[in-house]
Amino acid sequence: GNYSGTILNGVIDKIDLTNFSSIPGIVHRLDKETSGVMIIAKNFKAHAFLSKQFEERKVKKIYKALVWGTCKDKGVIEGNIIRNEKNRKSFILSNSKKGRFSKTEFKLIDSLGPISYLELKPHTGRTHQIRVHMKSIGHPILSDETYSGGIKMIKSFHVKYIKLLKEVLNTIKRVALHAESIEIIHPSTNKKIRFNTKIPTDIEETINLTKNHESL
Repeated sequence: GNYSGTILNGVIDKIDLTNFSSIPGIVHRLDKETSGVMIIAKNFKAHAFLSKQFEERKVKKIYKALVWGTCKDKGVIEGNIIRNEKNRKSFILSNSKKGRFSKTEFKLIDSLGPISYLELKPHTGRTHQIRVHMKSIGHPILSDETYSGGIKMIKSFHVKYIKLLKEVLNTIKRVALHAESIEIIHPSTNKKIRFNTKIPTDIEETINLTKNHESL
C-alpha cells in the first residue's frame, strides 16, 4: 500500500531502466526502522535464483542490536511464531504447533550496564523474528515500542540509570537493530559473496554514551 518512499522507488530513481531486462525486484525485506544491507535483483532470473536461496535457508545474515538488560554470553531462541491476537500488527513466540518455525542464535558482544550489545544470526526469516525473539527472553530491543522496548522499560532499572536511559532513547529513536552483513551465492558467478555495511551513527553514539557512563 506504500506508493512512495520505498526502497524500490529509490532504486528506480537512481538507475537507468533501459539497461535492465525487467524492473528490479526486492528479494527480501527489512522492517521499516531497521537499518542495514539489502539485496535487490536486477532482473527476474536473478530474483528467482536469489529467492530460492532464501527459501532453502542458504543465505547467511548477521545483525547487531542493542537490547534492554544484561544478556547471557550466548544462546539460541526457537519456536513457532504466530500473529498476536491482541495486536494484529505484531507477533508472538508460541509453544503450540501453530505458526511457522523460527530460530535465532545470539552472542553477547558487550555488556553496557543496563544495555547489552548483541550479534544475532537468524536461521529463518520470519516477519519481526529477531524483535519477537528478544522480547520472548525478556530483552526487548531498544526503542521497539511494538515489542515492549520503549520508554516504559526505564522503570525496570535502578534510579542511577534513569538519566542515562532517557538520553539513550533520545539518541536512538528507532528500533536499535542493524543488518550488518549478508552472504549469498551470486547469480552470475555461482560464487559466495558477502556484503557488509557499517554500524550506523545512532547505534554507535548510543554505545559510546553508555560506555562513557559506565567508566565514570
